[in-house]
Amino acid sequence: MASLKRKLKYYLLWIRELFRFCPYRKANIDKEQLFLTCGHRGSPVNEPENTIPSFERALREGANSLEADLCVTKDKEVILCHDWNPDELVALIRERGFEPEVAYKPYFPLPFSGFRKKTSELTLKEFKAHFSYIKKDADEAVWKPIPTFSEFISWVSTQEKVKYIFLDIKVPPEEKELVLVILDQLDSLTNKFNPNCKFILETFSKEVLETAKSKYPDLNYCLDVEIPPGFIFFPRIYSGVKTAMQNKNNFALVLKPRQITIGNWVTYRRIIRFDVRRKKQHNKKYPEQKIEFLIGCTINDKREMECLIKKGINGMQTDYPFRLTNLVKQYELKRW
Repeated sequence: MASLKRKLKYYLLWIRELFRFCPYRKANIDKEQLFLTCGHRGSPVNEPENTIPSFERALREGANSLEADLCVTKDKEVILCHDWNPDELVALIRERGFEPEVAYKPYFPLPFSGFRKKTSELTLKEFKAHFSYIKKDADEAVWKPIPTFSEFISWVSTQEKVKYIFLDIKVPPEEKELVLVILDQLDSLTNKFNPNCKFILETFSKEVLETAKSKYPDLNYCLDVEIPPGFIFFPRIYSGVKTAMQNKNNFALVLKPRQITIGNWVTYRRIIRFDVRRKKQHNKKYPEQKIEFLIGCTINDKREMECLIKKGINGMQTDYPFRLTNLVKQYELKRW
């Protein structure tokens, strides 16, 4: 009976929260810590994602950090690319132009062309010759250069306003050893170009994370938390801060769930609310193992951005850097 009452209580709480967009009477804005306005793949609502023009646009729109996706080719070149395998579900959805917000969609080779393969099965020359971007309302591909990691780091080293770079490692668990190719190049390139920014290594895979840490334990890491579809009555289960604590990472990131999660915004803001408190408690108790940032991703709605700022989040990845920049200025958050 007690268990049934407890469940009923949580059901009623969930229904009540569903009809409250941002029910925080007292703002908990963090004005002391640097706030990360992060261009998610740059500014993809205007330029092809993960390209230098996209990153440059994000900086013009006020971003002080950037997020880039990394894949590895057959000849061990690291490239900026979101889709490791063009035939995975997310890649297929993106190829058909169903990804919201962005202006361009990926252009993949046709089936049976011999080049519609995983990036790890193509040389850099083959990849650059057959993969590009196409505007959603156009018929022809836009052959803007897909940068190599070396080209990206060379460019970043000239950008003084970039404080952090989130490197989203797309290496799948079954090819986890390839993460070391990325980190070896990161080590070499940072020694060569000496950029001023800090790097955060992002991954969804615990196996990839552990492989990376086995050789490079002192880098900044983040194990991304993805919320599943359906009803989520106990949001704190998907705490980004708890995940960071368990894996001894210094960055926590929770992805906003897709529409297939019922009440996706309600679920998300409840997780962030819990994580803001959890982060403060953890950092006070364990100052030598601080979680530096709690990041939201991907946040594009202005009202949602504002609500998360009021709750005390430390940064967001967004496809609309200018939109977030305006709110950061409005609330006088620390930008540089």
